[in-house]
Amino acid sequence: MRNSIPIYKLYGERDAHRAQSPIDAFDRDVSDGFADDFPDGAETSEQQPITEPEFFHLESIPERSRLHDLHIKPHRHTNLFQLLYITRGTAEISFDDQNLTMQTGQLITVPPGTVHGFKFSDDIDGWVISLTDHHLQEILAPAPKLLARLDQAICVDTNLDPDQSQPSGPVDFLISQLAREYYSHNTGRLFALRHILGLLLLDVGRIAPQGDPAHLSRQEQKTAKFRKFQMLVERFYKHHKPLEFYAREIGVTTTQLNRIAKDIYGMTASEVLQNRLMLEAKRTLIYTDIAVQQIAGELGFRDAGYFSRFFAKKAGMPPARFRADHR
Repeated sequence: MRNSIPIYKLYGERDAHRAQSPIDAFDRDVSDGFADDFPDGAETSEQQPITEPEFFHLESIPERSRLHDLHIKPHRHTNLFQLLYITRGTAEISFDDQNLTMQTGQLITVPPGTVHGFKFSDDIDGWVISLTDHHLQEILAPAPKLLARLDQAICVDTNLDPDQSQPSGPVDFLISQLAREYYSHNTGRLFALRHILGLLLLDVGRIAPQGDPAHLSRQEQKTAKFRKFQMLVERFYKHHKPLEFYAREIGVTTTQLNRIAKDIYGMTASEVLQNRLMLEAKRTLIYTDIAVQQIAGELGFRDAGYFSRFFAKKAGMPPARFRADHR
């Protein structure tokens, strides 16, 4: 019997709290993209991209769901934003305390922390697009209003002509272009993927309804508060602000903030802050030659010794050894 909602990397595969590599922390390090998000022995016969992009993952709905008899039980993701788009068939979807049926040409958004499950029809086809929450915020940084619209679980009809039996319209075109580029060897492929994805998010955000905070469910309100916490962490984690600062900015108590973080992310708010520092420290140690003392200063630690003790406690080894082991 499970005592908590499963947390998956994509959906239906291994629990995200399995033993992780040292680079896993606040969110999965994007240096290896989503390369090990497939379950052991679950390679498919479908075409695979020549190089996995670091910032998102694309696969057909049948590719993973058929491994689970087209039924993905309720679960959630701590740091992934997903789009699910149906080109054929139907899907029964559960969103927290809501249930709905998706039809051909419809798309849903699944923000991090949203509890969701799927039951697909036998003839299902379509696409699942997954990107880290960090990259979603990075791509939509120039358009914060769009980010706010996408920060809720919604289902939108993308068809321009409802009388057509096949999906049509800008969203279908952009997803087709995204899939074509994803599996290509074209020059400038990653550049194209990032910008097509940006245009897709822009289009979905424009047609998404504007959420009214007064009508959000309790779970949606908690998710929105945690998302605000994540954005504040991303902005201030190097400043070592006390937890009271984040709670005050969000409009909750520190106790409430810890409860929200535990419920949505599976750890305390302080652990979220510490893990964000660790992720940046690991990235800097692996991908740069910056001295440990300088890394400590850039991450806001008062001295290198304190940073080294903090790092060793979290990683199980000192920074210099971690760097040597990962070069």
